[in-house]
Order: sequence, then C-alpha cells, then structure tokens
Amino acid sequence: MNTEKESAFGFLRAMVFPDRCVFCDDAIEYRSIVCKDCRRAVEPIDGKCCNTCGLPVKECDCKGKSTFYTAMTAVFRYEGVVRKGIHSWKYSDTFRNTGFYAGMIAEKVRNTYADVDFDYIAFVPQTREETDEKGFNQSEELACAVSEELCVPVGDFLVKLYETDRQHSLPLHDKRGNTFGVFDCINTENIRDKKILLIDDVRTSGSTINECAKMLRLYDSGDVYCAVIAAAVPKKGEK
Repeated sequence: MNTEKESAFGFLRAMVFPDRCVFCDDAIEYRSIVCKDCRRAVEPIDGKCCNTCGLPVKECDCKGKSTFYTAMTAVFRYEGVVRKGIHSWKYSDTFRNTGFYAGMIAEKVRNTYADVDFDYIAFVPQTREETDEKGFNQSEELACAVSEELCVPVGDFLVKLYETDRQHSLPLHDKRGNTFGVFDCINTENIRDKKILLIDDVRTSGSTINECAKMLRLYDSGDVYCAVIAAAVPKKGEK
C-alpha cells in the first residue's frame, strides 16, 4: 500500500473509529493526540523543581525529606484531565496512549538528566495476580517504550512479593506502611554500580518508588533517578 492509499485508508478509518484525546477520551481530529480544550487546560511542569517530588519548588511540601533515589522528575501534575487520562489508560483499553506518555517522559528525562548516562531502565513491579487482573503492568509498558526512545535497555530487577491495597485508595499516613518490605531484587549481579532510571506512572506519596529505589541501593546499584508521568500536588495539611 503506497503512502497516498495509506493516508486515505487512515482518514476513512478515523471517520468510523475516530481518534481519542489521550486525556479526556473525546473524539479528536485525524492524527491529533490531544483535543483543543485539554491542550489549553494541561500545563506541563516547568522551571526549577524539587528533586524529591518533581513538582515546582513553590508547590512542594517536602521540607528536606530524605529518599533513596537521587532525583525525581515528572511531566505533569496529577490532577484534572491528566488524572482522568492516566486512570483511563491504566484501567481500560487505551493502551495506544502508552507511546504518548512514554515520549513525554523521555523528553523530560533528556532535559532534566542531560548529564546522566543511564545503564538500565527499571520499573515498579506488580504481582502476577495484579498483572493478570489488569492485563498488563503499566510501569513495565512505559519502561519498554521509554527504552526505545532513549536507547537504554530495560532491566528486570524488581519483584513484588505480595499484593497490597492500592495506594490511591489509602490515606497518606497509611501509604508508607503499605509498601514497606513489599519489594525485592533479582538479577542483582547486573545492578552493582549501575546508574538506573526507575519508571512509574504516578508519584503520590512517593513511598512506592522510594521503596523500589531502596532495594536497588541495598543491592549496591549506583544512583537511582526516577521519572513519572505525573506527580500529585499535596493537599493542604499533608506532609
């Protein structure tokens, strides 16, 4: 099929099965990714950011909190249509949006960690039961897509030992305890002294990704840098 025929076929397909906005899932113009309303509403994180939460310094409430990872970067704030889009991607059939989110993460990594030469990309794991229930591990899918963008291999280094309550359903003071001791490392001979980019979809309290970074560091990895699609803005009174 030549290019002209491919274009015509794609246009006809879009007439019957229109493309959908990655955030609100509304029908959009052919070969678009984000609708006009979401393009106006969604503002990527920019400027000087906190290395702990990935949010602009003026919005974070970390106050010197220590972590096992070296730095965190996030593309968006986890709110509004961004939150809706990520939830839809994780729990429905919008797997096609993985490429968009991975591309945004890769660009953020290039800008934020420009001086870092990563040896591996790692991802936050799920139990087999969790993966079977959803059909995929969104963090693994992201990591593989980011790997293609950055030309850095994905390492299968982390395992989740048992199921836990979903982090987003818990109050802040329960989130840290919910992930303690949940993860372990495999293939540890490949971790030693390696700079690792750790990928997840969302940072809320930071306890999940920090626990994963802790295990990598316990097995003598080099610095661990984190990247997520979105970071939650702390509610008033949360610490």
